[in-house]
Amino acid sequence: MKRLATLAAIAAAVLFPFLVTSPYYLHLVVVIAIFSIVTMGLDIVFGYTGEVSLGHAALFGVGAYTAGVLAFQFGLGFWIAIPCAIVVALAFGALLALPALRVTGPYLAMVTLAFGTIVAILINEMTFLTNGPLGISLSKPLFADVREQLPFLEMSRPRLRDVEYYYVVMASFALVVLVINRLLASRFGRAFEALRDSPIASDCMGVSVYRHKVLAFVLSAGFAGFAGVLFAYSEQYIAPNNFSFELSIQFLLAVTMGGRKSRVGPVLGAAIVVYLPNLLADIGQFRAVAGSIAAVAVLSGGWRMIKLPEERLRTLVPVLLCLGFFVFSLLLEKITDYKLTVFGLMILFMVYYLPEGIWGFVRTGLAGFVSAPAPIAARGDDANVWSATAPRVAEGRALLEVKHITMQFGGLKALDNIDLTVMPGTIHGLIGPNGSGKSTMMNVLTGIYTPTAGAVAFEGQDIQGQTPSAIAGAGIARTFQNVQLFGELSLLQNIMVGLNHFYRGGVADVALATPRARREEAAARLRAASLLRFVGLEALAHEEARNLPYGKQRLLEIARALALDPKLLLLDEPAAGLTAPDIKELIAIIHKIRDHGITLILIEHHMDVVMTLSDTVTVLDFGQKIAEGKPAEVQADAKVIAAYLGGSHAEAA
Repeated sequence: MKRLATLAAIAAAVLFPFLVTSPYYLHLVVVIAIFSIVTMGLDIVFGYTGEVSLGHAALFGVGAYTAGVLAFQFGLGFWIAIPCAIVVALAFGALLALPALRVTGPYLAMVTLAFGTIVAILINEMTFLTNGPLGISLSKPLFADVREQLPFLEMSRPRLRDVEYYYVVMASFALVVLVINRLLASRFGRAFEALRDSPIASDCMGVSVYRHKVLAFVLSAGFAGFAGVLFAYSEQYIAPNNFSFELSIQFLLAVTMGGRKSRVGPVLGAAIVVYLPNLLADIGQFRAVAGSIAAVAVLSGGWRMIKLPEERLRTLVPVLLCLGFFVFSLLLEKITDYKLTVFGLMILFMVYYLPEGIWGFVRTGLAGFVSAPAPIAARGDDANVWSATAPRVAEGRALLEVKHITMQFGGLKALDNIDLTVMPGTIHGLIGPNGSGKSTMMNVLTGIYTPTAGAVAFEGQDIQGQTPSAIAGAGIARTFQNVQLFGELSLLQNIMVGLNHFYRGGVADVALATPRARREEAAARLRAASLLRFVGLEALAHEEARNLPYGKQRLLEIARALALDPKLLLLDEPAAGLTAPDIKELIAIIHKIRDHGITLILIEHHMDVVMTLSDTVTVLDFGQKIAEGKPAEVQADAKVIAAYLGGSHAEAA
């Protein structure tokens, strides 16, 4: 069905100039396609990484003015302008992203807004280069040298120029869709989604949050610059006011209204943003579009209510509002006076009732008509669970040494002068009452916290002060006390995020779909499927992680951590939420992990699990180490009994 829809869209795009001969509508479709390129690029930043940029109009303007300056100052044409504009936009994107992405949320929005203001001022003031407020005129390229008239197509030279440029823009649009689809279906797209869902877990999976946010922003800037060139030659005149702050808002609204994390959504949003002023000027068109929206809402909403009975009330409200919008259009005789009202109502409607956008609503309603992904084939044994170069640590020296670690938050010492030695090939239990400092120790070991004092050495190398992604790359993986999954990714994709270190191909390999990129992706999918089978979740490979019961989320976290090929695996309460049969299976899984040569640190409140599995147990209480030794010795220690059952250490002694 998806392939048929794609072929139909291509056929419609090819035939459009011959079916619709009006130059106005031809130009309108060209502008929609150009804006779609910008919004699809913006969706990488906004929809996938979750960051808000108000500077994309400036990046769009950078691309347009690169083309304009090359033509105005140097006489260089369209084909030279495209690569130059992309490179310049990429450079501006990196210049903005490197400092701006050190902050997040509203601060990032303010930084990008300031960037847009600065670019607008520079374009306006640098008259020696940009011609200032007077703007720059360009000539639309003519690629075929023909006579004044083409009788067999009844096409004059100006008409031929418009049609040719239409096909150039449509081909550019198709190329951008292909490249973005490849990028977002690859490890880069999974990393972008992962860092939005859980930045901490992403860093601990070896996926640097900062580096990937910069990459997403720079890629988005490149697409904006490319679109800017197309826009400059389409309009044949550019001026500073073409790239104002309002345009950035329109781009952001297009992604929001159309629907994030898709290609259809930004295109739909771009069409609304471009066509809305024309729509609100013609009552007949306004009624036709309102009726189409109502029909789509009734069909998709009805199917959604049948499929998801628990969503009936939530679905019924937007369907009724769409019908009411259509009735409202029939009652009006003149729409011009209601432009701002209609636009404001549309925005409020989207925010309150369609947070996933128009396409998100339709996609959910049509989900039953889309076939489920094919099951993933995994190896019949556990051979593919472990990498061919699975790490094995030499015996004889400590794998992890923690010396005099203190972690202080204001006046509270969460860890107070702790020493810890973990030998390779062992399971080291770390126990203590709630609030004793166990999870704080985990966060220190994985770089989330930088200790106030002390040192941490892994394989003899000091890792204190390193980033979580660097520590993960060194061979330390972990799970979390509060499960940190990437909720909107499938189980298979969650594990493939953990395999990010496995890839060697870059962005160019993915965009060009080179044999190396295809080979690496296939191998990673097989490995991820085998890891799912290892923890008993292979049947749910394509289910979104947020839909799993709590106990299975724990197992998925373990499988994802194993994807890192760790030398040291930190398990923070892995048995929490598991039933007795699941705990038995978990113990078997941990034994297999240890038998493969992976060292484990185990935090657990199930004492039977800790005492069954651990070779050595360390006990913390109020941030201090009160006991360490074999499980039987620790169980009999008076201070440990006092810590768990109450009473002072002096009384216990």
